[in-house]
Amino acid sequence: MVQIRPIDEFKRALKIISIFVDNGLNQAVTVQLKANRESAYAKSVNVGSAFTVSGGSQDSRTLTPDSCGWLPYITVAVSCSTAPTSGALDIYLVRTKDDQPKLVDSLAIRDTYVHNASTDSTKIFILEW
Repeated sequence: MVQIRPIDEFKRALKIISIFVDNGLNQAVTVQLKANRESAYAKSVNVGSAFTVSGGSQDSRTLTPDSCGWLPYITVAVSCSTAPTSGALDIYLVRTKDDQPKLVDSLAIRDTYVHNASTDSTKIFILEW
């Protein structure tokens, strides 16, 4: 008899993840996904192209090793071209329906600088893929 495994088990085994951006800022945010071989921001590399999420909206990207390569750690770098005056940014790393840790936790950006795990280590995290 063939055993049927839940889809979440397959996603974890195949290392399929999604990055879900919930932009509660009142300005657009540019998101660059980053990966690294170690749990550090230094020497991290871009995963795909940066993408922009409008203020007050959501977007997502799904990553698979065959489409973008694979490294054990993932994080993000975010910035706004116009400084927001209200709201906060949350970004989730979605592994399964029950495993969705935050990559960015309520980051209230109020400038046009690049924010990452080095500049905002209490709000932007480096997580295992």
